[in-house]
Amino acid sequence: MPRPLPRILAIVLTAFSLLVMGCRKDQPKPTWDMDVVAPLARTSLTIGDLVPDSLLDTDANGNVGILSTLHLFSLSLDTILAIPDTSLLYAYALPFPGPVSFPPGSTFNTNDDVTRFDLQNLHLTKLAVRSGRVDIAISNMMNGNIIGNFALPGATSGGSTLELQLALPPGTPSSPSVTTTTRELNGYLFDLRGPDLNATNALATHLWYANSPDGNAVTITDMDSLLAWVTYHDIIPEFASGSFGTREMEVEPATVELELFKHITGTLDLAQVDARLIIRNGLGVDAQARIHHIRSINTRTGTTVDLFAPLTSNPLNINRAVDLGSGFIPAANTFAVGQGNSNIEQFLENLPDQIGYALDLIINPLGDISNGHDFLYHDSKVTVDLEVEIPLRLIATNLTLAKLVDIDLPGTAEAHAWNSGILHLFAENGFPFSAAVQLEVVNASGETMALLDPGGTVPAGVLDGNGIVVQPGTARIDFRIGADKMNLLHQSGQLRVKAVFNTADQSDHVQIKDDYRMDLQLTMDANWVVNGNE
Repeated sequence: MPRPLPRILAIVLTAFSLLVMGCRKDQPKPTWDMDVVAPLARTSLTIGDLVPDSLLDTDANGNVGILSTLHLFSLSLDTILAIPDTSLLYAYALPFPGPVSFPPGSTFNTNDDVTRFDLQNLHLTKLAVRSGRVDIAISNMMNGNIIGNFALPGATSGGSTLELQLALPPGTPSSPSVTTTTRELNGYLFDLRGPDLNATNALATHLWYANSPDGNAVTITDMDSLLAWVTYHDIIPEFASGSFGTREMEVEPATVELELFKHITGTLDLAQVDARLIIRNGLGVDAQARIHHIRSINTRTGTTVDLFAPLTSNPLNINRAVDLGSGFIPAANTFAVGQGNSNIEQFLENLPDQIGYALDLIINPLGDISNGHDFLYHDSKVTVDLEVEIPLRLIATNLTLAKLVDIDLPGTAEAHAWNSGILHLFAENGFPFSAAVQLEVVNASGETMALLDPGGTVPAGVLDGNGIVVQPGTARIDFRIGADKMNLLHQSGQLRVKAVFNTADQSDHVQIKDDYRMDLQLTMDANWVVNGNE
């Protein structure tokens, strides 16, 4: 039988061999060939190695379940309302040859107009600007100092309307002066009903010119003119209201990654599954969703399972958000999916790592039932989430838990004294499943470099009459490791331990508890050659 050798004794023997070598330089290095038993590592496998702890839910009795929310789709402000940059040109010139003289301080042109924003089938009456600007450039071809005045009577901030005044130096038709200015529109409220308060998407605009009161009289002809370019840039709404019209928006087919079953292989037979599709509507409009498909995709097996349920075969009516005046409350529309009305069990037992979907969304399917009081805020959005609730009461076939274990071996990859041996794995299995245990030597990237054999099986924990583990199953499992695999283990310093669980001998679904675990202790029974390879 091999005898245990503490590490300190190994160090003493190594030091002694070096001392002998130093005193007898004419002699070859002495060697000792012995068997050594040494502890290498301890670890445990828990349900957290199968499903992330953040997705696990435990009830008062310690029963473990999975509660996961998958975000499928989001429709935000820029999809509903995008205000394009809008430019307008205002020109003033005499409609006859002239000349006409204007004394200092006199107003000689007044232009009341309307800026109309192209918002397609949206008809807005009110728009609060979160950010944006208006740029103004005025070209003066008149030989005199002109005052240009620009105002937006329908744009107010703090009770004051937006007004700008520009001093326009003299110019000529061949060499006009150009004066520019910019005003940030952040915080302004646009009344888009126009000057007569009976329109939509229309902002009242007022532009007039006057001869400078400090200058001389200005004489102009029909060759002299004033050109004003007004451009609205990058307007982002903080709030908008009006009639948003009826519009159908097609959501292109897409897939999202699902982490829930990322580390699960094998086959699960779930006793119970509940799911909910939750559509949250932050828009002040009624809506309707038509789901073309929701698809379970297992890219590892190439298997897909479409969800069949009332929500995939019938339109889903979605309530509008509630306007609080300074914010909103989104409407939460929940559509239940259970084993009684769907194939949700087969959908999830496919162990998908992706969920595919395609849908259409219709805004105001019944028309303008709000009488022009649709609304949205900057934070308004429509989101679609799939919530899954799975009590971990199951029958498992080849359900695999895996964990990386760091191994601290004496010596280095180039110089070590352990040549070969047997790894002993002592296991206490607190799960209600038997487990075939495997060991793999892995590299830094987690890729398998070598499989160790023969391995073995740990019996399931002992159950009481209620199906609860009251005593762990125990076993010692041996793995041979030859010189070549020992060299690989010295290089990597890591083993992957896998426990492949099965309930083939059980006919009932078994509930997982939060304290179930498999404790593992690994020891090495190895051949040690002192002054051999090290």
